[in-house]
Amino acid sequence: MNHYPSWWDTTVTVYNKYIGLDKKIVWYPHVIEGCFYKHDLEKITVGRTTIEANVSVCRLREDSRFIKKSAWIELPDESKHTRFTLSLGDIIVAGEVDAEDLELDEYTNGKRSSDLIKKYSEWPGCFTITSVNINTGGGRGNEHYHVRGS
Repeated sequence: MNHYPSWWDTTVTVYNKYIGLDKKIVWYPHVIEGCFYKHDLEKITVGRTTIEANVSVCRLREDSRFIKKSAWIELPDESKHTRFTLSLGDIIVAGEVDAEDLELDEYTNGKRSSDLIKKYSEWPGCFTITSVNINTGGGRGNEHYHVRGS
């Protein structure tokens, strides 16, 4: 049985990116509650040079709506709203987004994913996923999905 820490209390909006056979990009938003979300400054030292980069981390509780990207892609378009996945290039926004931001359209100025990122890049923040770890399975306790990005 999972007993998540009390600080896993953030709601996030996950945007799954789908590129159809016609190469049209469609975004599917999903609101997920009970997550851990933070921004961090990561330092990497190579020789005598230290590089600092802003990194965001989100841990999402294990969820029956989650499926792997390969299975999610195979879902009919009308079912993609009912399940979510986590993949490189998807977007996570801390909190629930404004209603007008739920529908992204890469072909309309002001409604593109870059517009969403620009709007929510300040506090509370958002990021594009650059790594995904599925931390579920036997004996793990507090099973979750761990994503990072910038």
